[in-house]
Amino acid sequence: MPSPNASRYDSPPRSRNAAGEMRKVGLEIELGGISLQRTLDLLQSSLGGTVEVQSRTEGALHDTAFGKFKVELDSKPLKERRYMHVLEQLGMEPDSSTAQLVEESVLQVASELVPIEIVTPPIPIDRLHELDPLWSSLRSAGAEDTHSSVLNAFGLHLNPEMPDGETATLLGVMRAFLLLEDWIMDASRIDISRRIAPYIRPFPEAYRRMILQPDYAPDAAGLVRDYLTHSPTRNRPVDLLPLFVHLHGEALLKSVSDAPLVKARPTYHYRLPNCELATPNWSPARDWNRWVAVEKLAENPELLTELSVSYLETFDLPLRLQSGGWLDSVRARLSLPGEDSQKSVA
Repeated sequence: MPSPNASRYDSPPRSRNAAGEMRKVGLEIELGGISLQRTLDLLQSSLGGTVEVQSRTEGALHDTAFGKFKVELDSKPLKERRYMHVLEQLGMEPDSSTAQLVEESVLQVASELVPIEIVTPPIPIDRLHELDPLWSSLRSAGAEDTHSSVLNAFGLHLNPEMPDGETATLLGVMRAFLLLEDWIMDASRIDISRRIAPYIRPFPEAYRRMILQPDYAPDAAGLVRDYLTHSPTRNRPVDLLPLFVHLHGEALLKSVSDAPLVKARPTYHYRLPNCELATPNWSPARDWNRWVAVEKLAENPELLTELSVSYLETFDLPLRLQSGGWLDSVRARLSLPGEDSQKSVA
């Protein structure tokens, strides 16, 4: 029998992939306030499986009903123990008591600044509600989120599997997101710590206005070329680089500064939402439902064109700098709910 919470997660207009299988979504959630070991233990108590502690900065939960969950300190230098290189240059052995004391101090300080990240396996979208007990368990254990500190630029990343790899599908999703971004930012109360951090910088206005032109109809190579010309970075609210690499190979990353961090996968990389894990009764449902609103608009070509033309007819001041104008317009046109509304988007 479905969980009573199942209806909180909206279904996208295309719930199955090109092979006819239920689409999946991977989640990446950043949190603080509890240790890596404690996080692994809470995952195991909620999902079963077998805990593996790989190092002081990385671990995993194997053999769950969904597959492997990864838990790690979200810092590549810490995971690679780069601080040990300095000690080695000073003639200190990594396993010496002094080196261990230094490492303990580094990790203790880092725990105050660097989040723990939980990376889920791909979850069927009709089973997302089955993870809700995990979020409750982490919250009860004292997990901190974006709003717990002014320093916490913690995020929730959603990686929805693409329904197909057609250029028109990808373009429609990008257009829909750009048209709804102001509403999502407002309704989600995206935290100032995340707005000023480099991770979700808005797309350049020139790129927005180019792809919203009704006659913009590139082939696959043209879509990738234009994207990389205007946005050679993964630090966008919606990052298409993993999807492009999956479809076209790693050679296209030669102009991307943070290319080593891009991992090929057949998903949109939606990086915008806060982590609100410490909020009572929170789950990823509302953020997921806002993404579904993007996909719903993308599947309505007439409305997409209407809104695109309306956007392009506004005056030249970038819409990111306007106060309320486009947000009010698109919310009224689509009857969109306001800040943190539980209402599903039709």
